[in-house]
Amino acid sequence: MATGAIRVHGLKELTRDFKKISKDLSKEITKELKDAAEPVRTGAEQLALGQIRNMSATPRWAAMRIGVSTAQGRVYMVPQARRAGGSGRTNLKGLLLDRAMDPALEQHADEVKDNINDVLGHIFDNNGF
Repeated sequence: MATGAIRVHGLKELTRDFKKISKDLSKEITKELKDAAEPVRTGAEQLALGQIRNMSATPRWAAMRIGVSTAQGRVYMVPQARRAGGSGRTNLKGLLLDRAMDPALEQHADEVKDNINDVLGHIFDNNGF
């Protein structure tokens, strides 16, 4: 489980209800939630390259991706790179969390909250809620 988080109470139920109304609306909120988390992804990538020793030698492990689990009501970030057996650096998970992901979330928390409020307001206004 992630150490840092921004909680949106009722997100799981909201996305479930949007899916019942329209698949297009469900896809729209998924895309908008990914966009809202974009500043954290960008910040985490920059911090990983700058704060983790030797990361510049293998920068593909610094690249992050944003995912949305509507079933769990979560927006998450994970490294984009995948390799069977892991990265070869047993401490990379902890380093990425402590030096890149969590600090990026802290730095951009207010921006993400504002983005999510804008997303929900935009969706509500455009769909007559």
